[in-house]
Amino acid sequence: MKLLLLTLALASLGVGFAYNQKAPVLPDPKLSPGDVLTSDTAIICVSGYTKTVRNVPQSLKEQVYKEYGITSRESGEYEIDHIVSLELGGSNSVRNLFPESFKTMPLNAHVKDSLENKLHDLACSGKITMQEAQTAIASNWTAAYVKYVGPLPGGAQVIGSTALTVKVPVLPTPSPVPMQNTAQGSGSAADSALPNADGSCPNTSPIKVSKAGIYHLPTGDGNYQRTKAKSCFASAAAAQTAGYRGIK
Repeated sequence: MKLLLLTLALASLGVGFAYNQKAPVLPDPKLSPGDVLTSDTAIICVSGYTKTVRNVPQSLKEQVYKEYGITSRESGEYEIDHIVSLELGGSNSVRNLFPESFKTMPLNAHVKDSLENKLHDLACSGKITMQEAQTAIASNWTAAYVKYVGPLPGGAQVIGSTALTVKVPVLPTPSPVPMQNTAQGSGSAADSALPNADGSCPNTSPIKVSKAGIYHLPTGDGNYQRTKAKSCFASAAAAQTAGYRGIK
């Protein structure tokens, strides 16, 4: 009886029973350390950018649930979250995905979303670098929340007082390359380049445009390697300006 009363008391205070044990609040760095597509604010901070790169098929989501040992779930209980969010330049790679609960209290997907929005605003306004934002959220988002937003809700403490050391891969920002012949579309010559003879793109203009008029990004896009480019662009924004679209 005393044990039952203690259990109820702790539950009422949100202590000890705040988290569903199978629902990770932090990702497992061995399974998903975080991964980025770009750190270029000229691309990331453009309105509508995330719609052009969001591409996580259901099969990949199921793979992530399986890797984390989640064999059953209620509707609306989880989302497959981007550790480094798309609005911070994160990729769709399985290395950047983990199952995040909406129902764990007081830390859950809604709380992390507010951090993502804050970091986006800070990085896009130049108050911190995009690389700083990416590394902070990939290392330990609860610690990043305290640093950039304020105290965690509900009196929660940072999980894992020693922040993980996670190296977030950052692609170099491509430099525009002048060319003599421009690809079809309205993009400028400085933002586009001719593909190599084997259908690949030069390192300075890695975005591939297929014959179907769809552009493909070098990371987080399963079709990238097998796509033979008809034209290449320095950034997704340049490809969009030229009239091409990303994968739906």
